[in-house]
Amino acid sequence: MGKRYYCAYCDRSFKDDTEARKKHLSSLQHAKNRADHYNIYKDPEVILKEECAKMPCKRYMTVGDCAFGLGCRYSHYTPPMIWELQRLVHMKTESRLHAMPKNGWPNPDDITKEYFENSMNPSSTEEPSYPTWFKPLELHDYSRLPPSLWPITPESLADTSTFKEWG
Repeated sequence: MGKRYYCAYCDRSFKDDTEARKKHLSSLQHAKNRADHYNIYKDPEVILKEECAKMPCKRYMTVGDCAFGLGCRYSHYTPPMIWELQRLVHMKTESRLHAMPKNGWPNPDDITKEYFENSMNPSSTEEPSYPTWFKPLELHDYSRLPPSLWPITPESLADTSTFKEWG
């Protein structure tokens, strides 16, 4: 049995040959399934704009079912669903407005102030902590390690005379 091509949009597999794949990918059913898949990930603003431009589907509103499904050219959104979309869009735009400064750029003074407040707190009396380095067990038997493998300590960071040994 030869190779098979599987289309995740259509949940279907067929013989993997160029002509069959080309025919499938250009089919209307594949295009519809692909569009339906990506419609799930649309932004609420785009959905609201599209749904407000459509007329409500009479069959869907009265019976609750439509033969065209997601391909229907009329809106399947009820008024409460539209209101919910409007609320989501409003909340999203409000959060963007509050997060972004008026001119579009953050204030450099705020950034510097936040950096120095968080990183260098003068009220703190603790000494700065340095990362600890543990010598691997395999290296404990070696007495003459190269300087690049020596453990890092605060004293070794302050002592620059060892750099000449690096060669």
